[in-house]
Amino acid sequence: MAKTQILNTRYHATFELDESGNWIAEIDELPQVHTFGRTLGKAREYLVDALALWLNVPIDDAKGAIDFRAVALPEQVQSSVDQAIASRAIAEVAAENAGAMMSDAALALTKVARLSYRDAGELLGISHQRVQQLVSEVRGGNPLTSSGTQGVAQDIAHNLKEILPGARERTWVRW
Repeated sequence: MAKTQILNTRYHATFELDESGNWIAEIDELPQVHTFGRTLGKAREYLVDALALWLNVPIDDAKGAIDFRAVALPEQVQSSVDQAIASRAIAEVAAENAGAMMSDAALALTKVARLSYRDAGELLGISHQRVQQLVSEVRGGNPLTSSGTQGVAQDIAHNLKEILPGARERTWVRW
């Protein structure tokens, strides 16, 4: 196989956790190329090295030729991981919305209600310096006509228990 053809080929890597806690890594297209590592990161690193040795190419070239598949986990564990990732994504969106609403409120308090930064900060529960930052970051626009950010945040707050299974009552997965 020509070197350019080797480098244009995509290889797929699978990982499996064995009984001893080591990660077994293998290239699906080349079962001869396999390794293990104590951590998932090391198993990935060693697999790239093994593929580079097998193909006789530089490590950087081998690294770009591997697609790492998702790790197979027990269903109960995968469900817990999926919920955690979804919760983090929701939290990031909520934090963005909270920041936008805080900016809108700071601008409304200082520009529309003509309060001082200190008074606005006290009402918002933040420092007057932060109010000044929020006001200076906002460029143009009417703070009282936000683009539905507040409605979205309220919907998330009201439906959070439906969005996140187990948010109502914390359930711990035991394995």
